Amino acid sequence: MTEYTWAFDKSFLVFLLIAFVSMALASKLRSMISMPLIYGTVFILGFALNILPKDMLLSANMIAVGTIAYHVLVVHSGIMIHFRLLKGHKKEVLLCIFSPMILILVVGIGLRPVLGRELSLLAPGAVVGGGASCAIASRIIMEKVPELSVFPWMIFMMQGLFCVPVVTWVVKKDSQMLLAGFRETIPAESTGAKSGIPEGAEKLCMRIPEKYKTAPYFLGTVMLVTYMNHLLQNTIFSNLHINGNITALILGMVLANVGLLERAPLFRSDSYGLLILGLMGLMANTLSNCPWYLIVSYLPKLLLIFAVSSVILVFCGI
Repeated sequence: MTEYTWAFDKSFLVFLLIAFVSMALASKLRSMISMPLIYGTVFILGFALNILPKDMLLSANMIAVGTIAYHVLVVHSGIMIHFRLLKGHKKEVLLCIFSPMILILVVGIGLRPVLGRELSLLAPGAVVGGGASCAIASRIIMEKVPELSVFPWMIFMMQGLFCVPVVTWVVKKDSQMLLAGFRETIPAESTGAKSGIPEGAEKLCMRIPEKYKTAPYFLGTVMLVTYMNHLLQNTIFSNLHINGNITALILGMVLANVGLLERAPLFRSDSYGLLILGLMGLMANTLSNCPWYLIVSYLPKLLLIFAVSSVILVFCGI
């Protein structure tokens, strides 16, 4: 049996305490300093000062939970995408496609002489994505250049300082218009009109009685899609060299929109919060394997990426 510096109960308790304090402090500061930044800084200092043992996340079993999160959050994201909603917001969809493409051209190619090949390719996806995107980027680069695996998580930590103020400014300007638009669509949605499903038709997943829709049911449907994706990756898609996360996202999106999967499975199974904590556990474990001075050395390039990316995204938004 593996022996760790701290026992499971102490490791898990300290992990939860750090997560709680980080969330509470971020809420108190109205996310002007985000939770991931507070959380990551605590762990960086804790590991650097030897206050926290570097095997803490292994002892707390958060790596196992994070691995589950890594595999199901992409499918969950695909399930949450509505074809009808995308069809009704074509300009927004084009903007969401156009902006990352510009970001890839400017950061991924234009800044390559400054950032280097690996960082320039890592940055765009992590900047426009969330925790799951950063986890994917970190895991991919870990297999080739392990010392860079912390960089996507550093982007995740710093996103709030750059992206949140811009997004908040935009949302405040458009909130009234969006609310008015949603109020107009509520009657149509409640009656089933314009849903893309013929009147009288019923989604297959809705035929299952509610009493059977428990946590194992919702998590099981997500894992079934994950398993299907792995089978496809090892057979039909084996020679196409398509990233498995892309096919997982598409599978979840298609199966949900044809009525085979229910929306928001992780929310309905009360699993989303735990899986997000698992993702944060992966982040802390990656930080534990990276010396503090290496993290500090990445800061100038990180600030350059965010400065350029923020200008590009604001420009595209305007």
